[in-house]
Amino acid sequence: MKKYLLILVLAAGQICAAQPDFSKFPNPEFAKMIYERPWMANLNACPYELACEPGVQTKAPRGYKPFYISHYGRHGTRSGWDQDKYEVVIEALTKAKEAGILSASGDSLLQETLLVKQAHNKMDGRLTVRGQREHRAIANRMYKNFRRVFRRGSKNLRVNSSTVPRCLVSMAAFTNQLSELDYRLNIVMDCGEEIQKEISNDHGSNIRSGRRTVLDTLRSAINPDLSGTMARIFTDTTAAAGIVQDPLQFSNAIFAVGRISRSFDFDFNVYRFLPLEAVYGWSDYNNIYMYLGECNSVEFGEERMKRAEPLVQMIVRQADDALATGDVAADLRFGHDYPLMALCSYLGVEGIGEKYDWREAQKHFISTLYSPFAGNLQLVFYRSRKAGKPVLVKLLLNEREVKLIGLEPVQGPYYSWEELRAKISC
Repeated sequence: MKKYLLILVLAAGQICAAQPDFSKFPNPEFAKMIYERPWMANLNACPYELACEPGVQTKAPRGYKPFYISHYGRHGTRSGWDQDKYEVVIEALTKAKEAGILSASGDSLLQETLLVKQAHNKMDGRLTVRGQREHRAIANRMYKNFRRVFRRGSKNLRVNSSTVPRCLVSMAAFTNQLSELDYRLNIVMDCGEEIQKEISNDHGSNIRSGRRTVLDTLRSAINPDLSGTMARIFTDTTAAAGIVQDPLQFSNAIFAVGRISRSFDFDFNVYRFLPLEAVYGWSDYNNIYMYLGECNSVEFGEERMKRAEPLVQMIVRQADDALATGDVAADLRFGHDYPLMALCSYLGVEGIGEKYDWREAQKHFISTLYSPFAGNLQLVFYRSRKAGKPVLVKLLLNEREVKLIGLEPVQGPYYSWEELRAKISC
């Protein structure tokens, strides 16, 4: 895997030639991550397999077997909403080409941006072929990792989705894969406005307006030296200044192209045209945008967690029913990144559930690790054949076992469902 990543980086071209001083960035680990794997700057626009690698499954306590799964999955890789930014790049580079001042590198950027625009095809937020593959692969691994849930227990699966098309297509890809693995599964799907209220909670207008001051502060701090970028793209930077009158805005447009290009299975690295300071700066801006909007921040966490309660209640209610009746193998839900992040924060998942102010979040939080495209949380329930033994649950965030803040596990990553339920019940 490491060898493949190294070859890919060398082939695509790193962000800058000489290794920079990572310590000058608020989060040196994140800066180094972006330098070595540029796509990690995509944050919540990063394809699943580039951000996540399924982890090893810890053996359950003796005598315990899985019997029920409660799942929340974000839709897979999609197109973006930045066609206006693609146009900024295309218009500037086309004018430069007509004026005879576009370099060979600049022409490469133009052709790559045209490919992204063509693939986008005026369809914002549309699930891509890659997004469908992601959900089929996750479903396949879920079935094989927890075969007992699907083969020795109930065959009934309850499936709910956001009403947004990219979520519905993700649900179809996931459930189709499960049906191919076991045609006897009884999959009942549903979506609608009342379900939407539970499954797709938003952060609300108060948080949107409240975080504006912080975001303005972050944006004003983005001040990279773009002279190298301009010299690389244009053969005459003086003449180019008449075309690109705001290099910072131009760099943001290039960043937008780079952030979404892999959604369409393009392997080129558009970030190579920007200095690391620019890529990090725009990524940092979007990272804090996500943390303040969806996580348990000092500034807005209390309000955001309150808005996550309907989804938490849904999970508890459906788990109680599944445990009481024994008639449901899994509850599968398909939604968006913001409810997934809020849910993980509410539960206290380590890495995403910590309560930071925005400056501390800059040092620790990296949303790519928690909410890439097709990001998912799986609560896998276990029981023992011995009477009187508690039901246990382990949590997998993006198919990796995680620990919970403020709750002691029974063993390894396995928690008492009764204790967790008491902790999260609204």
